Amino acid sequence: MSPYSNLESGSSGLSNGTASRRALATSRSSSPHTTVNGINKTRRKNGVIASPLRKIRRDNNNRDLISLSIIRFVLALLILIWFGVMVKLISNLSASSSSSSSSSSSNNNISAEQSAAMHKLSEKWKNLRFNKDGTIGTVRGVKDSKGKDKGKDKDKDKDSSSKKKHEKVEEPKPEPIASIFELSLLGNTSPSDFRLTTPNAPSCSEPIDADSISFTLVSQLSHDRIWMLPYHCKRWGDNPMSIVIFTDEDAAVVKNKLVIEGCSKEHLTVQTVSKTRYDPQGTDYPVNVLRNLAFSKVKTTHLVYADIDFWPSESLHSILNIQSVKERMASDSKLATVVPVFQMNRRCRAYKDCRDDNIPFMPKRKDELIGLIKKREASTFDPTNEGGHGSTRYISWKDQKEGSYLDLPCIRSNRYEPYLAVRYCSELPPFQEGFSGYGKNKMTWAMQLRRSGYQFSQLGEAFLVHYPHLDSKSRLEWNKKPKELQKVDSTLVVDVLESKKGSNIDLLSYKRARVDALFLDYKDWLRDNVTDSSRVPMCENALNDDVRLWVHRDAEDESEDNESEDNDDGNDVVEVNEELAKETEGDAQE
Repeated sequence: MSPYSNLESGSSGLSNGTASRRALATSRSSSPHTTVNGINKTRRKNGVIASPLRKIRRDNNNRDLISLSIIRFVLALLILIWFGVMVKLISNLSASSSSSSSSSSSNNNISAEQSAAMHKLSEKWKNLRFNKDGTIGTVRGVKDSKGKDKGKDKDKDKDSSSKKKHEKVEEPKPEPIASIFELSLLGNTSPSDFRLTTPNAPSCSEPIDADSISFTLVSQLSHDRIWMLPYHCKRWGDNPMSIVIFTDEDAAVVKNKLVIEGCSKEHLTVQTVSKTRYDPQGTDYPVNVLRNLAFSKVKTTHLVYADIDFWPSESLHSILNIQSVKERMASDSKLATVVPVFQMNRRCRAYKDCRDDNIPFMPKRKDELIGLIKKREASTFDPTNEGGHGSTRYISWKDQKEGSYLDLPCIRSNRYEPYLAVRYCSELPPFQEGFSGYGKNKMTWAMQLRRSGYQFSQLGEAFLVHYPHLDSKSRLEWNKKPKELQKVDSTLVVDVLESKKGSNIDLLSYKRARVDALFLDYKDWLRDNVTDSSRVPMCENALNDDVRLWVHRDAEDESEDNESEDNDDGNDVVEVNEELAKETEGDAQE
């Protein structure tokens, strides 16, 4: 066809174009779908455009509107609830404050007094806490754990509480602390009552033979050291023990527990003394009353006394039963058998009772003890108190044969306080019960034994070892000092007290001063009532102990300590321990 054919046709071409557009319009109206430029579009149906993309958008918008409506509804509901609660709270607070606040002024301004009352009640509401009985406050409408309205209870008690405000409320008075002397077997009524002999015991003049000799381990302790008793039972074996415990527990209950732990039901005697009744604060432990009570239950010819923190070697009972030992005891009713005492160092660096570390290393046999001394993990007892055990011949004991005796030639200090095996009889001096708590409670017994004619002789191979416990409350009470004496050497205390600096110190308010004053009374009593029958003299180079007393000292005690070191057995504590360690090292090398 010629490109100019349409031009040639003229009107005929125009007519055909018009017809084509009409045909296209007809086809669009008759079909809901058509394709324009390759895109399938949906036509209007019933007057609405049915495009899928727009329909999705419409559905999303509808869901958003529904969610927003729900959120608005919930918020409105919460606001209504909060508003209702606040209205009720304000009305309750207003009602509670109406009795204490003044009327508002005519112009509806809140007075200062009413404002303060409202503020106080508001703070009370803010500070509500759970009570011990499970309730939550006392504001009206607040219910306790059982659903009971505490506000009603408040109304009932309102009148009675207002009356109580004007009444003097009497607080319950604590029960008075009973005198420990009501337990005294010696008939004591005051600390200054000192006694010569032990009542209700067999006579010492009655002869005994070696085969009849037997032993009871005697001790006393506080409740917090009951855990040590089973270790004593295991080391002492199935043999008699007499124990007094300062506790509120029943004696039968305590004994049953100990039997379960391995102590002998047949041979263990337990007495208890109420701590709450006699020393609720724990600062004045009645140690000597307890010791005498423990003595009173002894049924054997002899006893071995050791405080509970001194654990016996596992062979102690068998050594005492060696025939030669019993023959020596049978021949001398005033033989005081010294059991040398050692101490083990604490196994942990921290100042605490690390039992799990300590107990496995507590020596049971002499070779274990010597091994610890060699490593400087044990020593003689007590390096801080040279006079306490310095008269014991430790260097000689190291090589002393099992069961052999070594008589002490002299006593180096009045503070000597060994643990002993002695015959239990009436002439045995008791512990002086006026000495309670810490300080001079055992040394006074040894002083009386020596003056009464007892021979001190140490026993080979036997020993006790001190458990490294923490300081007791009694010891801490003893350690208290006025600030003027905090850094003063013990030998210079009297000089400070007699100076202007010490003139204002109330000495008798301190435990140590009271004990020192009682000790001076005891020394006077001992001198006046006990004939000096000493078989063991004081050493020529004995320590001058009275120079350390706080109260006063006699004219003959004005000199400084005579602590000479020319004793043939090396009794200076530091030197003794060093020599023991060196000798054990030499033995190990051999």
